[in-house]
Amino acid sequence: MNGGPQFTYISLDDGRIVTDQLIGTGARSTADRRAVPHTLFMTPPLSGVGLTEREACEQGHSVKIAAKPIAQIAAMPRARIVEETRGLMKFVIDAGTDQILGAALLSVDSQELINTVALAMRHGVTASELRDTIYTHPSSTEGFNEVLAAG
Repeated sequence: MNGGPQFTYISLDDGRIVTDQLIGTGARSTADRRAVPHTLFMTPPLSGVGLTEREACEQGHSVKIAAKPIAQIAAMPRARIVEETRGLMKFVIDAGTDQILGAALLSVDSQELINTVALAMRHGVTASELRDTIYTHPSSTEGFNEVLAAG
């Protein structure tokens, strides 16, 4: 056991690290694990990544919150198409840098959406950049356009 999160996908990454150490460049390590997402598979799924609002404040960040109930997100037609409008999207954003510090998504497709948020966090994509991206229609990622405009 590596002492990290107990997820199947972490075990997959452990294998990639071991392979890299044995026959690769040796550059991969568990230190590369930033913004690891997680999902509780219920209906609708609950997914998260990064810091909660409380954790961000405790760490001294000046935070702004972008949040909206799924039923109120006009730019998220997929929720209405599949008749699952329960839930909420919430982003914790550093008010000074516009960096996404964390997110909690209780919505249809959150298990997929959270991967995009985690990728954005790992690569320094700001909340404004994620907000202004063009997403396919009708998709759940379109909700980012509206929710992140609310922050």
